[in-house]
Amino acid sequence: MACNVRYGTADDGPDAWPKRRELLAARIASHAPAIVGLQEALAFQLEFLAERLPQYQQLGQGRDGGRRGEHTTLLVDRTRFAVLAHGDFWLSETPDQVASVGWDAALTRLCTWAHLRDLATDTELHVWNTHFDHRGAAARTASARLLASRLAAVPGPHLVLGDFNAGEASPPLAVLRAAGLRDTFRDLHAASTAVGTFHAFRGAKDGDKIDYVLADAGLVTLRAWIDTEPGTAGRWPSDHHFVLAELRLAPH
Repeated sequence: MACNVRYGTADDGPDAWPKRRELLAARIASHAPAIVGLQEALAFQLEFLAERLPQYQQLGQGRDGGRRGEHTTLLVDRTRFAVLAHGDFWLSETPDQVASVGWDAALTRLCTWAHLRDLATDTELHVWNTHFDHRGAAARTASARLLASRLAAVPGPHLVLGDFNAGEASPPLAVLRAAGLRDTFRDLHAASTAVGTFHAFRGAKDGDKIDYVLADAGLVTLRAWIDTEPGTAGRWPSDHHFVLAELRLAPH
C-alpha cells in the first residue's frame, strides 16, 4: 500500500490531521497490508499510527535526520516479515549526506528501504519507499536514476512504493520502467482513465496518477486497485487516494 498521509501541520481546516487521523488509521487497518509505504509523515503522526497499528514495525528516519522532518516510513507487519536490514538515502548528488538537497529540488527528499524475509516462505525481497520532489523536474528524473542504480546493486525481487509527483508518461517513470519495474495497477487495468491519485480532499479521480506500487519480474500481480472511497461524512483520510496491490512471488 502506498499512502501519502498529508503532513500533519498543514492548515487544512475541516481536513486537518486531528479530524482525520482516526479515519486514516482505520483505513489502513481495514486493508491490513503486509507492507505500507507512507509519505509526508511527521513524527507525531507516526506516534499516533504506532498506537493504533501496533502490529507494524516502523522503519526510516525523517528527511532532516532522526525524527526531524517528513518521513518516508515503511510499515512492516511483524507477523508476516522479518526485517533483515534497513536504511535511508537522500535524493541528491550526495545520497549518504543527511538532509542533502539534490539538483533543482525545492525540498529535501529521501528514500527508505528494507531487506525483508517472508516468514511463511523464507523468501527475501527488497522494498523501497520514496517521495520525489514536487517542483524540480530535473530532480525527479535524477532521483529515478539514483533509485534505479540502488536497485541494481542488490538482488530482487524489488517492490517500490511512492509518491513520484510524476505522471505515467513522465521521464522519471520511463527511467524506472527501463530499470525493470512496472506499475502493478496497469498490469490489470491497462485501459482505466479515472486514475488521478491527488485530489486535495475533494475525492476527484481526474488528473495524473502520481502514486504507485511498482514491482519487478520477481513479483506477480494478483489484484491492484486505487482506494477512492470517502470516509465518514464524506471526508477523506488524506489528500491522496491510496494505491494497493496484492502480489505473490513469481515462480523460479
